[in-house]
Amino acid sequence: MIYKSICRRPSTDMLRREIRMRRYRQFLLLSTELQDPADPLSKYTTQEFQNIYRLSKELFCELLNMIQGDLERSDNRGRPLPAVYQLLIALHFYCSGSYQKVVGDQHGLQVSQPTVCRTIHRVSEALAKRYSQFVTFPSVAEAADVHTKFYEVAQFPNVIGAIDCIHMRISNPGGAMAEQCKNSKGWYSVNCQVVVGPDLRILTAIVRWGGSVPDWQIYENSRLKQVLEQGEYGHLVGDSAYQCQRYLLTPVINPVTPAEKCYNRAHSSTRRKVKRVFGMVKRRFQCTSQELRSNPKTSCAIILSCFALHNFALERQGPPDDSEALYAPDDSPQDRFIGDDDPEGESYRQHIIYEWFSHDLSGVSYQTDDGMCKTQGW
Repeated sequence: MIYKSICRRPSTDMLRREIRMRRYRQFLLLSTELQDPADPLSKYTTQEFQNIYRLSKELFCELLNMIQGDLERSDNRGRPLPAVYQLLIALHFYCSGSYQKVVGDQHGLQVSQPTVCRTIHRVSEALAKRYSQFVTFPSVAEAADVHTKFYEVAQFPNVIGAIDCIHMRISNPGGAMAEQCKNSKGWYSVNCQVVVGPDLRILTAIVRWGGSVPDWQIYENSRLKQVLEQGEYGHLVGDSAYQCQRYLLTPVINPVTPAEKCYNRAHSSTRRKVKRVFGMVKRRFQCTSQELRSNPKTSCAIILSCFALHNFALERQGPPDDSEALYAPDDSPQDRFIGDDDPEGESYRQHIIYEWFSHDLSGVSYQTDDGMCKTQGW
């Protein structure tokens, strides 16, 4: 009996200490005087605000009006953060990738790490829910204009988009999902498929597959493939991680003839659009360059939010500075497609090579690996 009472004392003392600490934290939260919600917009100059949050003050207010209804609560229980502070905290995390505790201390509110975590989750869910407002695939009527703009890049015909996948790092989710998210390089990730247009705008994105899923399998199970097979949009250009198909052209693995080499150069220059977008997203939203320590569902919502905000900022602020548009280093797995060739795809690729790249195209400009345009006699 004495032994049992002695063993219970440490657990009881620990419980009482936890209760006291919880009450103390609640006291700090309730005693904190919230600043004027409009104060963050006047605290920084226009340039400082844009450097920190990657949006101008006008665009910030526009974005706030779009999702404010999802962030505000009907009651005042627990002293909830105003919607403006919730969006500021989420944007600060997206753009800096800092620890959540550090983000919570930036605005003079002494926000705890759990509150920051819930805030990022709430804002990301609100943006992901409105994802279709930011990311739209061109209509059939707009396809001809997209073909023309892509043709101006490297004279590659009938391109509706450049497709590629990028692995976003996440923490080990544990359980059965751990093996689904472990990629061929041994770290955990979400494999995101992205299609980009000629103006660097994201046309569609799929963010729900673990890192163990290869690129070609994501495309095979996507609705995008079904849409393209209707034959009204043209074709995509993708790397060798995909199977060469009628509506998805890949480079020639071992080019021999001059026409095949010309095709590969034009293909590479056209496909580089999607690589540039990956660099822009990673540089603008630093959280995507680091390991996301949220659960997989929240991590996917954060990634979708960054893709949506990329289009939002691009359409209203224009392309970023050259320093921000450089290609970011990509350590994602680069696995080639291993499987049977598609006869229709191989035949169509040979048709494109013969019709468009087997003639003398001297004087045509294409983009080299260093980003400079040179003139090459094909």
